[in-house]
Amino acid sequence: MAEQMETIIPEEDRKLFIGGLPQEANDADLKDYFGTFGEIETLSLKTDPISGRSRGFAFIIYKEAAAITAATANESHVIKGKKVTCKKAEGRSGKIFVGKLPEEGITKEDLETYFAGFGTVSEVQQPVDKNNDNKPRNFAFVIFEKEEVAKQLIKEGTATVNGHELDVRRAQQKNQGGGGGGRGGFEGGYGGGYGDPYAMYGGYGYGAYGGYGGMGGMYPAYGGYGGGAPGAGGKMGRGGPRGRGGARGRGRPY
Repeated sequence: MAEQMETIIPEEDRKLFIGGLPQEANDADLKDYFGTFGEIETLSLKTDPISGRSRGFAFIIYKEAAAITAATANESHVIKGKKVTCKKAEGRSGKIFVGKLPEEGITKEDLETYFAGFGTVSEVQQPVDKNNDNKPRNFAFVIFEKEEVAKQLIKEGTATVNGHELDVRRAQQKNQGGGGGGRGGFEGGYGGGYGDPYAMYGGYGYGAYGGYGGMGGMYPAYGGYGGGAPGAGGKMGRGGPRGRGGARGRGRPY
């Protein structure tokens, strides 16, 4: 599997944040100015979905990481007569769901060792069944420092660890399927939203992404890895509907 993954420069290493833009600035203005630092792959000027007005910030993904260095070397940038701010966009972590774990033969350490071959692993989470002597459940979550690593693994769909073929899927967020709040659910354990790292520019508001659904109803499509009936007991996970930490989350970048 490792040989099949493409060697690419992660987007977060090529992504530029631009803040404080004047209302009249458009895509062409940004391309003309910031294109002088390197070839642009994509440009996204954020607008209000209702009014269509610019929200005053944008993201640019360059084809080469060197363009980020060139663009941020000078702190003075002027668009339409207004000084704007640009900085390397803060990267975000990536999280995958790993299913079909056997009862024996694969430990959390085995998962960390295997997936570390694709990128830096921040944490491996394997929930336990508190009603069965804290026996590890047959699924886990692997969190990477780089979101791009998780995306590539999700495309592959499987991973073979110690001779066992495991399912690799996107770790779903709240409201993406599955009931809310099973017994001691993920909503309470892993909940919380992502903070706005660009609040210094006026709070551009990425909004808070929800936590994970209840233990019982989280993965009904994955052969019952969650265990039990969806939303068993109808109890809300500790910490309420927004999970421990509430809407503020844990300060993760957008």
